[in-house]
Amino acid sequence: MASGAAKRVSKSVVDWARFAAVCPKNQTDTLRTVKAKHDAFINKVHTLPENLPKIDFASYKARLPDPAMADRFEKAYAALSIPYPVDKANMLKKVEEENQDAEKRVKTYVADVQAAAQESKTFLAKIDSLPKFEEMTVEMFNYYFPETAFNPDRPTFWPDLEEYQPYNPDFKYYK
Repeated sequence: MASGAAKRVSKSVVDWARFAAVCPKNQTDTLRTVKAKHDAFINKVHTLPENLPKIDFASYKARLPDPAMADRFEKAYAALSIPYPVDKANMLKKVEEENQDAEKRVKTYVADVQAAAQESKTFLAKIDSLPKFEEMTVEMFNYYFPETAFNPDRPTFWPDLEEYQPYNPDFKYYK
C-alpha cells in the first residue's frame, strides 16, 4: 500500500457507523451502494504507487537510433507533475458551514420536541389525576374544565358550536 496515496485519501475519512445510524430505513440500499463504490475507489487508490514509476532511459538510449530523443523524453518525464486537485470554490468550507447550521437546527428541533414531550407528559399526568368520567358530576366537570362550562353572560344557542354563536364575528344568519 502506498503511504502517500493513503495519506491523500485518509484526509477525507467517512464515519460509516454514524452515517448508517442517521440514514433512513428506506435508503439503506442506497447507502450500501455508495459505501461499496467508496470502498472500491479507496482500494484502487491504495493499489496505485505514490510516485510515477521509474523508467530506465539508458536502455532506451542504447536501442534508439537518436539518443537525443530519449533525453527529451527523460526531461519531459522528470518535469511531469500532476497536482492534487484544489478546492478553488471553497466548497469544503461551505459544506462545513451548512453542516454546522444543520446541527444547530437539529439541536433546536430536538429541544422543541423534548419540550413538547414534557408538556404532553404533564398534560397526561393532569388527566390521570382527574376522577373517572363516570363518577364526575356536572359541578366537578365545570370545575376541572371551566372553558366548557355554561356562562350566563355569554349564552350559546343550538347547535352549540362556536361558529353558530351570535358573538362570533363569522356568524352567518340563515335566510
